[in-house]
Parts: sequence; C-alpha cells; structure tokens
Amino acid sequence: MVESTLTDPTTPSHSNSGSHADPTAQSTTSVGIAAFAVRSRFVIANGMVEEVRAAFRNRPHLVDVAPGFVKMAVLSPSDRPEEIWLMTYWTDRQSYVNWHGSHLYRSSHAGIPKGLKLIGAETEIRQLDVVCT
Repeated sequence: MVESTLTDPTTPSHSNSGSHADPTAQSTTSVGIAAFAVRSRFVIANGMVEEVRAAFRNRPHLVDVAPGFVKMAVLSPSDRPEEIWLMTYWTDRQSYVNWHGSHLYRSSHAGIPKGLKLIGAETEIRQLDVVCT
C-alpha cells in the first residue's frame, strides 16, 4: 500500500544541474535495498523536546542489527519542533513486523525520558512502500 510519495530524507535531492547519475540505480546500504518504510509520528505535550532528542541521539541502536533493517532517521518539522517523525527503512514488510513484535523492540524503548507526555490524538504509525529513492 502506498500511503504517500516518499523521498529519502538522508539522500540529497537530484537536480538537472549537469548530473549524469544513473536514473535506474537504487539506493542501497551494506544491509540491502529499502523497499518498505515506517513513519512513526508523535507530538510532545509537555515541553520535553530536548530530552527526547537526546534520547534518540543516545539510543542503544538495537534496531541496527535487526534482520532486514536498512536505516533510521529521526526528523522534526522546522516549524513544529515538538513533533517527531521516526523513519525506519526495511528490506521488506515482514522484517519490520518481526522487529515490532520482538523483545528487542520493547527494550529499545527503555530510554524514553521519564515523565514524557504525548498528544495521543496526534500519534500515528504509517507503513509505506518505497517507490524510489
């Protein structure tokens, strides 16, 4: 299911300024080609933006060794810093499903700052097919 047009936030935008990149080449990492992505979006309700950002910067990297994991990016809209988007990229949907149901997934959330409050109505998880990168 394609939820929206997805561009890879860690890949520079392509332009027609003399670049002769192979238009058929796909973005890969040492793990594999990203064919599936998940966007987890949440909004911080109680001003703990810096604590949440620090928690992501200091995360235990447990997902990094999950089978099928390609990469992760943590983003925040420039005009709304309390909103966080967690983008994970996977080789396939089943790899994400397996990770999401694992004990390592639960352990990866141990660093959530104590006292964090979210706006529940604005929490959302979207599964996306990667069309191209």
